[in-house]
Amino acid sequence: MFRPAEQVLEFDRLKDIVSRYSTCAPGRRATLGLQTSQDVATLDAEFALVREGVAYFRAGSEFGFGSLADPEAWLARLVIPGSILVPAELLDVAWLMDTAHAVRQAFKAEAAKYPRLTEVAAALVDFRHLSTAIRRAILPNGEISDDASPQLKRIRESISQARNKIHKSLEGILRARGEPAGEDYVTLRNERFVIPVRAGDRKSVPGVVHGASATGQTVFVEPLEAIDLNNRLVQLSEDEVAEIARILEELADRVRAERGPLESAAAQLAHLDSIFARARFARELDCVMPEFTRGNFLRLDAARNPVLEATLRPQGRKAVALSLELGGEKTVMVISGPNTGGKTVALKSVGLAALSAQSGIPVAAERAETPIFDHVLADIGDEQSIAADLSTFSAHVLNLKSMLGTATERSLILVDEMGTGTAPEEGAALAVALLEEFRTRHALTIATTHHDRLKSYASTTSGIVNAAMEFDEVNLRPTYRLLVGVPGTSSGIEIARRLGLPARVVEHARASLSPESREARDLIAYLHRSRDEMEAIKREAREELAQIEVERSTLQTEWVGRQKKRIAELEKSFQETQKRLEGETALVTADIRDRALRAQLEKQSGKRLGKLAAEARAETDAAVLDTLASSQADLGVGTEAPSKPVAPEQLVAGLRVVVKGFKQPLIFRRIDGRMAEVEAGPLRMRVPLADVIGIDIVAKLAKPDLAAGRPSGVTVHAEQSDEPTNQEINVIGCTVEEATRRVDKFLDEAALSSLPSIRIIHGHGTGALRRGLAEFLSTHPLVDRVRHEAEDRGGTAITIAELRS
Repeated sequence: MFRPAEQVLEFDRLKDIVSRYSTCAPGRRATLGLQTSQDVATLDAEFALVREGVAYFRAGSEFGFGSLADPEAWLARLVIPGSILVPAELLDVAWLMDTAHAVRQAFKAEAAKYPRLTEVAAALVDFRHLSTAIRRAILPNGEISDDASPQLKRIRESISQARNKIHKSLEGILRARGEPAGEDYVTLRNERFVIPVRAGDRKSVPGVVHGASATGQTVFVEPLEAIDLNNRLVQLSEDEVAEIARILEELADRVRAERGPLESAAAQLAHLDSIFARARFARELDCVMPEFTRGNFLRLDAARNPVLEATLRPQGRKAVALSLELGGEKTVMVISGPNTGGKTVALKSVGLAALSAQSGIPVAAERAETPIFDHVLADIGDEQSIAADLSTFSAHVLNLKSMLGTATERSLILVDEMGTGTAPEEGAALAVALLEEFRTRHALTIATTHHDRLKSYASTTSGIVNAAMEFDEVNLRPTYRLLVGVPGTSSGIEIARRLGLPARVVEHARASLSPESREARDLIAYLHRSRDEMEAIKREAREELAQIEVERSTLQTEWVGRQKKRIAELEKSFQETQKRLEGETALVTADIRDRALRAQLEKQSGKRLGKLAAEARAETDAAVLDTLASSQADLGVGTEAPSKPVAPEQLVAGLRVVVKGFKQPLIFRRIDGRMAEVEAGPLRMRVPLADVIGIDIVAKLAKPDLAAGRPSGVTVHAEQSDEPTNQEINVIGCTVEEATRRVDKFLDEAALSSLPSIRIIHGHGTGALRRGLAEFLSTHPLVDRVRHEAEDRGGTAITIAELRS
C-alpha cells in the first residue's frame, strides 16, 4: 500500500533519464537496473569508471554501441539444446564478438590515460576465431556463402552446370520450333524449367504442363527431354538446403559452446554503455562524483533535483540549487516556509542525491559528501487511501510507524509537512515527539513544517538546525533558495491578499493572530533581515579581500622586477669594470718587450686586478643589501630583529637564518672569515657574521650541504644557481592556517628560483587540509594551475601547483 522511498523520490524517473544517454538496448537495461549499494569499494570503483568516461568525452572522443543488436533473444535460444540460429542472428553474434574486439583495441592504446576503462575492456574475451568463421559462412546480406563449406561449393557448382544444361536443351527445342519473338524464352514453374507453348499447339510438344497464362492462350510445358535434367536440379537443390542446414547447425553449436563467455561479454558491453551513459549525463547536467564520508556527515553544495533539471532545461530554465550540511552534533533539520516554496523539492533533491550516490549515478551538484545510508526513508505526498479506509493523517502515521521500526543511526529520514492532517496543537506535539525520537537515534533527519512550535523547538534544542525556504516579501513569491540557520514564514495571509481575497477578510485574519504568533513572525523577519545584512557584509569583505590580493600581487610583481633590474645593472657594471681593467692591463703589458719585466708586471697587475675585483664584489654585496632592505621598507615588510648575533659554531650549511634588514629567512651556505655566505632565491651574497641574528630551524633544507666547497665566482648572480632547488614541502599535521602560511612562503621562494612547479604533500586525512590548500592556491597570484599528483606517485595526497611563467 505504501510506496517505497525510491518511488516517492522519483528515483525510477531519474534512472530513465540517465538511460536515455545509452546507445544500445543492453546498456539501457543495465542503467534502468541500477540498484543502491552499501559497498564503498564497489561504488568508488564505479565512480572512477564514470570519471574516466567524462574525461574521455572532454578529450573530444566519443563512444557508443549504436549498431549492436540486442542479444537477449538469441542468448535465450542458445539454452535450448539443438536449437539453430538463423543467419541474421548469427551475424548479430559476429557483430557482438567484433564489438568486443574493437573495444579491447580502442582502450589498449589509451591504457595510460584511462587505466580503469582499459581494465574492463581487457577482460572481454577474444572471439575472433569464431567471428571469422561466421562471416566466412554468411554474407552481409544474410545469404550463405559458397565458401561456407567445400561440399556446398561443389553442390552449387553442380547446380549451375545443371541449369546451363537445361537452358541449352530447352533453347534448342525453341529454336527447332521456330517460335516467334516474345515466345522463345525459358521460364520457371513449380521450381522446374519450362517453355511457353500456344494452347492450340500443345500436342506438338510432348511433356508435362505446369500451368497456363492468365488468358489461357499459353501453357507452360516441361518437355520430356528436360524431365531428367529438372529432376537432377531439384535433387541438387535439396542437397544445398541440407548442407546449409548442417552449416547453420554447426555454427550454432560452436556459438552454444561459447554461451557463457558471450553472456559475460554482453553484460560487460552493457556495463560499459551504462558507464558512458552516466558520463554523458554528468557532462550534460554538470554533475559531480560523490565522496563517501565516515560517520554521518552529509554535505551538498549547489545541489539540484536532476528530474526537475531535466524537465526545465529544454525550456531554457534551471532548477534553483540548494546547499546544506548535516551531521556530527547536528542531525536534524527543520525546513519551514510558504506553500509552493520548494520545501518538497528540497527533500526530494537530498533524497535523490543519496540514492544516486549509492547506485553509481553522478550527483547533480558542485560537491557532494555523503555517508553510506542503510535506509533512505521518505514520507512525502498525500497517501490517502479510500480503499483501505485511511485518511491522509492515518496514512502518514502508519508511514512514520514503519519508519520508526526501520530507522537506525545510519538512516536518512525525509518527512514532508510533519503534524498536518489533524488539530494543529496535537499535530505539532506529535511532530516534536517524532523528531525527538529521530534525534536520540542520531539518524539524519530533514523535515518540513508550517508549525511555529516546531520552529521554536528547532531553535531551542541542541542537535537541531532551522532552515527556511526564502520568500520575496516585496513581490510575494518564493525564490526557492534554502537559507540554513533561520526559520521561515508561511506568509499565508500575504499570499491570500495578493490573490485577491477581500481586504476586510485579510485584516480580520491578521487581527485574529495571537500575540505570540505576531511576535514569532516579527522575530523571524528580524532574523531574515539580519542574515541578509550579514551576507551583504561578507560579500563586501570578500570583494575587498580580493582587491587587496590584487594590489598585493601587483606590488610583489613590481618589487621582484625592480630588484632583478637593479641587480642586473650592478652585475653589468661590475663586468664592465673588470673588462676595462683587463683591457688596460693587456695594453700595458703588450708594450713591454722584456719578457721577464713583462711577467713581473703581469703578476703585479693580476694582484691589483684581484684586489679591485674583491673591492667591487664587496661594494656590490653592500649595494644589494641596501637595495633589498630599502625595497622591503618601501613595501612595509621590514622588521627589527634581535641584535645578538648567532654563534658561528651553530651555523650549518643549509640552515635558514635571519639576517638583519631582511623579513624573510635566507639560506646559510658557509663562513668565509668574518663574512657569511648566504642565498636568497637565485641570489648569493656575503654578509657580516654579526648580521646573522637568528636561525629558522623548522624550515631546514632537506639537502643542506650540497653547496659546501663550491668555488665562489662572482658573488651576486642574476641567473639561477647551479645547485638543485627543493621543489617539495610537507605540511602533514599542520592546520589549514599553518599550512597556507608555510606554502605562501614556499611559493615566494619558488618564484624567485624560477621553478615551474612545486609539490605539496598534505596526505589524505579528512580532506579538510587538501580542500583548504586548494581554495588558497586557486586565488594565489603566483599560481597558474592546480592539480593532483599522478596515482602512482601519491594521487590526491599530493597537490601540484604550477607557477606562472
